[in-house]
Amino acid sequence: MKRILNLPLFVLCLSFFILWGTSTAVFAQTADPLPSDNLVQNPWFRSGNDPSLAGWTDAAGSNVIWSTSQKDSNPSPDQIQGTSARLAFGSGQGGGTGQGGVDAYLYQVVTADPALNHLKFKTHWVTGWIERAAVTIYGGNSADGPWTAVWTPLDINQSTSSNAAWTQTEMLAVTIPAGFPFYKIELFGRYPEGRQQGVKYTGVYFAVDGQAGAIMEATPTVAEATLPSPNSEAAGQQPTRRPTRGPAVRATNTLIPTAVPTEIDEGTAVAIANTPAPEPTQPAVRPTRPAPAAEQPPTSNDRLSTVYLVIIAVLVLLVVVLGIGWARARKS
Repeated sequence: MKRILNLPLFVLCLSFFILWGTSTAVFAQTADPLPSDNLVQNPWFRSGNDPSLAGWTDAAGSNVIWSTSQKDSNPSPDQIQGTSARLAFGSGQGGGTGQGGVDAYLYQVVTADPALNHLKFKTHWVTGWIERAAVTIYGGNSADGPWTAVWTPLDINQSTSSNAAWTQTEMLAVTIPAGFPFYKIELFGRYPEGRQQGVKYTGVYFAVDGQAGAIMEATPTVAEATLPSPNSEAAGQQPTRRPTRGPAVRATNTLIPTAVPTEIDEGTAVAIANTPAPEPTQPAVRPTRPAPAAEQPPTSNDRLSTVYLVIIAVLVLLVVVLGIGWARARKS
């Protein structure tokens, strides 16, 4: 048994097994399944084992701005590698190409019982450099609107950014004066010009029930306007993307960060650039590929990779020393 333990091959295999287990423990992101009354279709942004925006609409057009992400660091409720909706430079695992300074809207319309006016919401999100990332709930009497902003359960800016760490909201709830037969869940993001990373969302939950509490008074707040119906475009009207005021209830959530940081972008990091002061509003434009980013700073994953390289180098040195000792022992 002693001779077997001294074999370099055995030590090498054991070392790689330990490293593999450590890597799995560090990067695995396990999320709790969402409640069964979720009204959102495709809340984890996937189709089968692959990332997908099925059920969601990019207000700028199909495969224009929003893309998808799939990596171990994304939260997942099961054994499927984590997936998410992604707003960042590049096309990620498929979809559009994000651009700094552009308002990006991803939304879904769901049906509900209008007799119920108690709304519930939760989601996982992560931000890098972000001017604003928000979720707004709209109510309407038809699937085409018009829409009334009734609740903003999540509203993030650079001062409250998660700094590339996946974060989960609590189960948030609000009672509105009256329910609607249709709701629109709108995910919004805008990251600064000169940067490459914005926001990712996954595990989106929205539901209504009859457990109404005290009605929260709606206060005027900025709520992102949506594109008009196709008929208005045919009539020559141009869609407006400037924020308009609506009676949305401001978010009052407490954020619960997870323990593992992750990058927003797939294969790129934050560019070194001076972020200009954001304007209050900015009309969206069809994105074009920005100029190549400056040299990127090291990320948390880069630091982890460096640690692993050092560990591997030490283990290889250990194997060499043991191998030499074993060879000398055989000669003697």
